[in-house]
Amino acid sequence: MIFLKKSFYFVVAWHDAKKYTDALRALDIPYVIETPEEIPSLQEGELAFVFPNLPIRIYVKVRMLFGTTGEPY
Repeated sequence: MIFLKKSFYFVVAWHDAKKYTDALRALDIPYVIETPEEIPSLQEGELAFVFPNLPIRIYVKVRMLFGTTGEPY
C-alpha cells in the first residue's frame, strides 16, 4: 500500500480508471485510488485519483492527463 500526504484529487468514472492507472504507472507518478467510502462527495460509480504535492512539471503532466484542475483534498 502507498502512503502519501494527500494534496489533491481527480474524479473519474469507475470504467475509465484503468486508462488513468496505466498512464500514471508509465509516468511513474505516485497516487492512490479512493472510493465513495473515503470521499463521501463521490457518487456511486466514481473513483478519485489522489496525489501528494507534486513538482509543477509533474503536476502539469497530471493535469493534462485528466484534462482539468485537481480538487483540493
